[in-house]
Amino acid sequence: MARARVPLWAICMLRVALATVYFQEEFLDGEHWRNRWVQSTNDSRFGHFRLSSGKFYGHKEKDKGLQTTQNGRFYAISARFKPFSNKGKTLVIQYTVKHEQKMDCGGGYIKVFPADVDQKNLNGKSQYYIMFGEFWWYNTTTSRDFENPPTSQDL
Repeated sequence: MARARVPLWAICMLRVALATVYFQEEFLDGEHWRNRWVQSTNDSRFGHFRLSSGKFYGHKEKDKGLQTTQNGRFYAISARFKPFSNKGKTLVIQYTVKHEQKMDCGGGYIKVFPADVDQKNLNGKSQYYIMFGEFWWYNTTTSRDFENPPTSQDL
């Protein structure tokens, strides 16, 4: 009796196909992103976002994302997704950042907040589960990941 052989790439593709996506944003519906995303009004000095494909892109519409509008500002924006648990499962969080200007100091972080976070009052002291991203200090890039407060691996 011959044994069935399944290529490794097929197994990997099956795993990807079986993955649960908890949140995905592609900004393909124009200005309707404003119905899903909430900019914090906690601090009048927070900068505002706009939708843009930026200075360079592969596809003008498909490569749109949130773009900061002013240098030297802090930004706070969030979008809700249904509460979930990754207990017994690997959690993968992925995002893309495109920096088009020369930066001396700055960063781009993602935070996963509790489901009851006050989006309009989001600020640097808001409780979060996971924070990660990159920070630039002159010619140095540092990848960082944070936990606040220390949590188990499961959300």
